[in-house]
Amino acid sequence: MQFYPTQVLFSPTTRCNLGCTHCAVIRTNKTLPIAPSLKFLVHCKKIGINEIGFTGGEPFLSFKFLLDITKKAISLNMFFDRISTNAVWWKTEKELKSKLSKLYKAGYDGSIYISLDAFHKQNLGKVKTFISAAVKIWNRQDLVAIAYVKGAKDKDTEKMIKTLAVLLNAKRKKWRNTYCCIQNDFLFVKLLRIELSPIGKAMNLLNPWNGKWFNEDYCSGPGNVFLVMPSGDIKPCCGYASDRKELTIGNIHSNSAKQILKNAAGNLFVSTIFKHGLSTIRKRLQDKGINFPGKTTNHCFFCDYVLSKIPRKSLTDTLI
Repeated sequence: MQFYPTQVLFSPTTRCNLGCTHCAVIRTNKTLPIAPSLKFLVHCKKIGINEIGFTGGEPFLSFKFLLDITKKAISLNMFFDRISTNAVWWKTEKELKSKLSKLYKAGYDGSIYISLDAFHKQNLGKVKTFISAAVKIWNRQDLVAIAYVKGAKDKDTEKMIKTLAVLLNAKRKKWRNTYCCIQNDFLFVKLLRIELSPIGKAMNLLNPWNGKWFNEDYCSGPGNVFLVMPSGDIKPCCGYASDRKELTIGNIHSNSAKQILKNAAGNLFVSTIFKHGLSTIRKRLQDKGINFPGKTTNHCFFCDYVLSKIPRKSLTDTLI
C-alpha cells in the first residue's frame, strides 16, 4: 500500500450559515482563490487524478468557485463525486433554483450529499424544498443522499429523518435491519451513516474508547484524496483529524500535484499510515510502554489522539 490519491476534494471556504456543536471546521475569513485552484486541477489531471468533489464549510457560499471549477473539470474530462451541503444555505426559493440551474448547466453531474442530523438542526421544510428542486432540475431520482452522524443524539436524528420522509411523501426502506434509503416512485435518497469523532467541539459528546480496536483499512475510507483546504494546504484525507498540521503535505500556492506526492512520501507519519497502517503505529507505541485510555473503533479519533497526545519523540521512533 502507498498513498496515491484518486480524487481531489476542494474545500473552498470555512464559511457556513450554521454553527453545529460537533463541527471541527474552524471559522475564518479564508476562501480558496479560483486561479491557483484551476491550475492545480490541471496538475491533478496530469498525474492521473480523474475525480473531483466539493466539501466545506458550506461550498454553495463560494458559488463562483463551484461554477468555475466545475466548468474546468468538464473541459478536462474529469468525473464528479459529490458536493456536501447543508441544503439550507439559500434565502429565497428563487435563489435556490437559480443557482442549482446554473450548476446543472455548467455540467455538474455528480451526487449531492446533504449533511442532516440533530447537530445541524435544519429547517426540514427547506431541506424538502432543496431536494425537490434539485431532483427536478437534474431529472435524477438518485441525485441526493443524506449523510448523518451516528454515535450521539441518534434518537433526535432518527426523528428528523422520519419527518423528512413524511414531508417528501416517501417511505424509509430497510436493508439488514438498518434504514438505507428514503424512496417513492420519483425519489431514491440513500442514507449514509458517518461515525462521530469526538474531536474539537465534539470531545464531550461520547466516550470514544468503546472497547474494541478499529479494523485496519489503511485509511481507505477518508484517505487517498488531495483535500484542498481554504488556505491552499493539502491534506491526504478528509477525516476528522485533517486539521492537524502534521498531515499537511503541501500547498497549491507553492507546489504542483507531482511535488505534493513526493512530499507525502517524505512525510513519515503519512507514509507509515498508508504503507503499514495506523494499527502498526498503535502496536509499536504499545511495545514502547505507552498505554492508551482504552480501545477505539474510530480511525480518525485515534489519528488525532496520537498526533495531539503522544510525545513527539516516542511517535517519531515508531514510524517507518
